[in-house]
Amino acid sequence: MRARNIASRHYTVAAEAPASEAAGILSRLDVRAVLVVDADGRLAGVLTDSRLLAALLPDYVEEDAALARVLEEDATDVLWRRLEGRSAADLLDAHEGPHPEVDGGARLIEVAAMMVHTRLSLVGVRDQGQLMGGISIDDLLTHLLRAR
Repeated sequence: MRARNIASRHYTVAAEAPASEAAGILSRLDVRAVLVVDADGRLAGVLTDSRLLAALLPDYVEEDAALARVLEEDATDVLWRRLEGRSAADLLDAHEGPHPEVDGGARLIEVAAMMVHTRLSLVGVRDQGQLMGGISIDDLLTHLLRAR
């Protein structure tokens, strides 16, 4: 089995898409990361669930977690307002290392090695120069276990 056989476009979001759209994909698909794709179809980065949470939290909470008590549980609109006017690309870590991509012809064990190396639960799959989708750790484990 090759990476191209299990890659899914469901794990991608356009770089210029609203950050709330990326949040919706993470929630709807119950995944830990989404691939952010630029206008040329290249991988711009990986937006993780923890990076999204950091973007939602007020700066004072990130600096001192004890200050989170100031926010009421029903004040989620305050958190979501922090995403207004921001794109998926705006939430990417500017210091992120090389983008986690494998060739479409890569074996699944190579995909697993990339996930371990990058410590990410999602990698992009590039075939014939184009990003064709991504593979989540859940998809990978499902296919590896089926092969037993």
